[in-house]
Order: sequence, then C-alpha cells, then structure tokens
Amino acid sequence: LAFTEDSATSGSLLFAGYGISAKELKYDDYTGIDAKGKIVIVLRGTPEVSAQNSPHSTFQPFASLRAKALNAREHGAAAVIFVNSASESVSGDSTDVLPALKLDRTGNSGIVVVQAKIAVVNNLLPPTSTLQALEQTIVKSKLPASFALNGVTMTLATDLELTQRQTANVIGVVRGTDTTLRNQYIIVGAHCDHLGMGEENSLYVDKTGGKEPKIHFGADDNASGTAGVIALVETLARKPLKRSVVVMAFNGEESGLLGSQWYCKYPKLPLEQCAFMLNMDMIGRMKNNALSVHGTGTSSRWDALVDSLGKRHQLTISKSADGFGPSDHSSFYGKNIPVLFLFTGLHDDYHRPSDTWDKINYAGQETVVGFAEDILRTADANPQKPDFVKVQANQVQRATGFRVYVGTIPDYNDHPKGMRISGVREGSPAQKAGLQEGDVITKLGTNVIKNVYDYTYSLANFKAGDKTTIVVLREGSVAAGTREVALELTFEARK
Repeated sequence: LAFTEDSATSGSLLFAGYGISAKELKYDDYTGIDAKGKIVIVLRGTPEVSAQNSPHSTFQPFASLRAKALNAREHGAAAVIFVNSASESVSGDSTDVLPALKLDRTGNSGIVVVQAKIAVVNNLLPPTSTLQALEQTIVKSKLPASFALNGVTMTLATDLELTQRQTANVIGVVRGTDTTLRNQYIIVGAHCDHLGMGEENSLYVDKTGGKEPKIHFGADDNASGTAGVIALVETLARKPLKRSVVVMAFNGEESGLLGSQWYCKYPKLPLEQCAFMLNMDMIGRMKNNALSVHGTGTSSRWDALVDSLGKRHQLTISKSADGFGPSDHSSFYGKNIPVLFLFTGLHDDYHRPSDTWDKINYAGQETVVGFAEDILRTADANPQKPDFVKVQANQVQRATGFRVYVGTIPDYNDHPKGMRISGVREGSPAQKAGLQEGDVITKLGTNVIKNVYDYTYSLANFKAGDKTTIVVLREGSVAAGTREVALELTFEARK
C-alpha cells in the first residue's frame, strides 16, 4: 500500500483479527498477544460488519487501514498484511479485489504495510483454521480470536518509487493607472486543476462498489472559478483599477494547495505590497441567490463592504470570519494578507464525474463575478490598503469530529520527519503553546507523529483540559539550522 514504510523486515506471523484496540468498546485484538517484532495479519472491516463498513458502526473510527497500521505500530509490530473479508468473498458478495496502488500524499505510516489475497493468507494458517471461520467467530462473539502462527516466518520488502512532475501556475497582470498605487497589487485567483480520471480525492464509486477510472469534468470545481477569473480580468483590462491586479490560476489545489503555497513561498512580487486576495472556488451552482463569503474577519472593512454590495446584487450572503479554509486563499491569509473567498456551496456532484457543464447556473455565476468586480473597485477606491486582522479562535466555527481543539493548520505536503503545519489560529491552544508556521510536529504526548493521520488519531486520546508535551522541529537561522523544541500544550473543548 502507498503509505507503507519503504523498507524490508522479517519476523514471525501473528493473526490479529481486525487489528482494533477500542477501550471504550471493551474490544482489543491485541489482548493476550505480543506483537513486538511480529508481522501481523489484519482483516479489513470491523467486528460489526465484515467487508463494507457502515458509517453508523460504533467501530467505524477504528476501521481505516491507516488507523489499524498505526495501532499495529504502537504495539511494536514490524509489518502489517491486510486481507479482505473472507466471509464476504466466499458468499459471492465480493471478488477479493485488492485496491490499486495510488499515491498517498500524507506520508508513510512508519511501518511496512502490504496487502494479500485471501488464498495466500489461508495457506499460512493452520490446517484447522480459515479466514472465513475466524471472522465468523469474532463477529458472532464480538471477542478477539488472535493467535501466533507458530513456526511460520516471513520476509517482506517494499520498494516504492515516487514519480515527481513539474507543473505551473498561470499568472497575468493588469497594470494599475495610479502612478503611486500601481506598485500595490490585488490578487484575484482560482484553481485550474481538477481530479482528472479520479485521483485520490474522488468521491465516485461505480455500481460494482469499485472506483473504475472515469473523467471528472470539474465544471463547478473549478472551471466555474477559472472562467470567473477570466471574465473578470477581461473587464478589468478594459477599465483598469488604480492598483495593479495580479490574476492567478493556481495548480495543485486539489493536492493540498500546492500552487498557492508555492507562490507564497517564492512570490514574483513582494507580498507586503499585496493589498488583499480574492479567491473564487465553485461559484457555478448558486441557488436562491445565496452566496457564501469567507474571510470577512480578516479586515475591519470587509463586513460592511460585503453587506452593502450583497444588497446591491440582491444576494443572500452567508459570512464566515475565518481566513483559513480548504482553498487557495488560506495560503495568503497565512502570510498576513486580508482575504475573501466566494463560494456557492457543495452539492451531490462534488468530486464526481457528474460535475458537468449543463448543471452550471450561468446567470448566478455572472452575478458572483459582478459582485467580485464591485468588491475590487470599491476597495480600490480607498487609497489606504485594507488593514489585516488575525481572526480570533472564538470567532471561528469549528468542525466537530474530535473532543479537543488545538488550532493547527496542517500542511498536506509530505515531510519525512513528521507533520508540518502551515499556520496556527489566533488565540488557539497551539498559539498559546508557542507553535509557529513551518513547525514539524514529531511527537504528541507519547505518540510518535509521522503524518496528519498519526496526528488526528492521537488527538482522540485527549479531552479538554488535558496537558501534554508536543515536540516540533523548528528551522532557525542558517547557522543554527533545525532544532528540536518541546512545548506544553493544553487542550480546549470544541464548540
């Protein structure tokens, strides 16, 4: 599997059931066995459902292969062999198809991880055991049935080669008319990449339950935003602003904001001369004149401006103060630049092949572009740049999923030593602890952190008020280099 440690290992074999340790459910496949140095065989699924996991299963938080690999690593295992549900396959409901090797951008799991066919694993088991029988025993009893495969040893070697390719952002400039203000610039951007034939972020599942490659047209995500930028810059070219406008079509947004993060790291123009950034992502499916505007708290000017222009265009505006979010404006907010993000909402075609041109609300999209133009012209009329405001953590509506709140913004680019963060929220536990943009988290409490999955998995072990040590790698001066820093973190409750 793509998140394997690229290494070789040898050891004796151990059957570890579903590979789950869930104290709150009083279930642990590692009870009574010693996994240290062993190669463990682990079933996909959970004791409640075999091959296809129900989202309502109490075991669901422990069902992902990532979580199981981390659990095996925490128990000292040398490697994991994942195998499909035998009971489903034998009954004809599945064909024991192994998922294809695909890029996993969030880093390796720190343990060798492979997958094997059911027949291969059955040949390793004692003559009196089969995967189907073992599964049925666990599912019926809701008790582990783990055991060592005495006398059976194995050597596993993984050899992955990462193919890297160069891509590009597309950048254009409309020069400002004011001899003084033209040295400042406004960024107008949208990402121009999509999911191709599916890639890792696709939500498409075909009728057989698989993910056969199929064109993901990306009409709304984000041909709509790209077309909006082109239409907007045509208008600005005919009637320029006082300030210069830098137009950007970012690449690699779907892979983790790669294009916008690259620009912010290696800007073509000084970032301190940027007045603000306007981002358009998925602006093609407007319903009932409703528009979401994010980043309204990043400048003291935005709320009044957005409200007044919303009324002018007869829009029902939904505002969010936060400047961090799942699109390219987040990269600029992390560099202390005011941002606004225009978005008409999610829909059932999101990240699926059905996101096609015939479903675009073209009149609504035109309204969004007109609204964006008015924002630019109104803000540009003020000779003073919009002030920048760091949004306080208590202004941000936080997503649920964990019991605790930290306030770190993960950088989804892989890092060989841990999980890099691209920023911290203002007033958050992370900021209070002293975490900084660019820190690489390597340890949270007693848990080693190698990637974002390790980090989120570890958060589940804490509750509000808990204190722990968080260890980061931090870049210093050229002379000082990278140093390890230990900080004390106090978790807060999620709202």
